[in-house]
Amino acid sequence: MWYPSTQWDPTLPSFTENATAPILDARAVAAFSRWYAGEVDMSNPPPGMAPGRAPNLGGLPPAYIAVAGHDPLRDDGIRYGELLAAAGVPVEVHNAEALVHGYLGYAGVVPAATAAAERGLAALRAALHG
Repeated sequence: MWYPSTQWDPTLPSFTENATAPILDARAVAAFSRWYAGEVDMSNPPPGMAPGRAPNLGGLPPAYIAVAGHDPLRDDGIRYGELLAAAGVPVEVHNAEALVHGYLGYAGVVPAATAAAERGLAALRAALHG
């Protein structure tokens, strides 16, 4: 997963730290959330919309989670990785601290984005081919 939204928790520190981040800011996250959720009460979203709120994450397949340092969703992805690990799911979390949400679009142009994309693709290849 790259820069996932799994808990819908705008109280996480990265929402404040990156409230005005380039590419995706806190206002944009709120707008996308409203569009996605429609009339669902997002103060307590169902696990089908927010898997990080599921009561049991055990039994899920191994996961690779990539987050960006300058992204309101950063801590959401990191926390999901912690929850997966606590449930016994093998997980690797990588924080591309210097990058922004959507950095995969800069792979091949921005060296840090290229390196981060290559890390994620290596994890995917390892998962698929052992």
